[in-house]
Amino acid sequence: MNKKSIAFMLIVSILLLTLLAACGGEGVDKGNGELVDKVEPKPEISIEKDEEKIIKDFKTMVKSDNEPFVLVKFIDENIDKVKIENATEMIKELEEVQEGYIERYTEKLFMEEHQMELLTLSEVQHSEAKIEDYLFFDNSKIEEIKNGNLKELVNNIKEGKYKLINMEGAFYPIIDYEALKTYNDHISDEMKGYIDLKSMDSSMPTILDAGLVISFDQLAERLVKTENYILKYPNSIKYEEILRLYGVYLKFYLEGSSNTPIYDYESKEIKDEVLSSYKKVRNMDETVTSKVVSKYIDIIGENQNIIDENVLSRVTEVHSEAIATLEDQK
Repeated sequence: MNKKSIAFMLIVSILLLTLLAACGGEGVDKGNGELVDKVEPKPEISIEKDEEKIIKDFKTMVKSDNEPFVLVKFIDENIDKVKIENATEMIKELEEVQEGYIERYTEKLFMEEHQMELLTLSEVQHSEAKIEDYLFFDNSKIEEIKNGNLKELVNNIKEGKYKLINMEGAFYPIIDYEALKTYNDHISDEMKGYIDLKSMDSSMPTILDAGLVISFDQLAERLVKTENYILKYPNSIKYEEILRLYGVYLKFYLEGSSNTPIYDYESKEIKDEVLSSYKKVRNMDETVTSKVVSKYIDIIGENQNIIDENVLSRVTEVHSEAIATLEDQK
């Protein structure tokens, strides 16, 4: 190659590099100098339109009475494409649909011999079984269901984020709030807190068959946790529901239940475990719950720790005081 040709090639190379530099290097992969297609960022308006379509489609699905498992599938595919406020609204609407379908699913679960097959599959063979071993239907057993219609029904229930709970010898669907926690990265802190509260009972009910399933210490933890949510989110759309939940917890905590009273049947004296729990709550940092429990301890003490009408007749007073105090702090 003669000098003239070499010079020409050098000039062409310089011109090419200069041109690329003037264009800001667009179309060049800086790693190896090869030409690549320029990637245009998606316009923000386009992203907003996509989100609007997702929300519109979801609302249409809700109005069209789709089952929860259909909505869950749509949410799973789209929740990472919408803003927190829209994701939160989607989960709120999903819960409303889930609540509406509980009665329908219950009716279907009592058709034919469905309950018999579910109970047979859930039989526990050993005497040392824990309540968790028979309280909830084991989803790993779904594949063993022989009735095709029942198998499809139970699978749809599971995919709709429910669980089946055994109450008085039959299985009923309840919302599986623990399963809804899979959306925590996409929703508001307020909704996360609400789901966390509701998951306590969906994971282990407070009461079954008129008997407390959890200890008084555990019930106290639920009480305080519920109070904290009420005080933290006084304007929550779930405020009234959580306030009612607090009232239910407090009533059971103060007087027990039919099958789990706070006193010994024979002596009528308050149970040691109950009084011990009360004292722990009284010694907590100052809360509405600690104040009313402290007052209740004094009432019990004035009655020589005997739980009779003198004490139980004061429960309404103490309970109302707690609710009123919480409402005043709103």
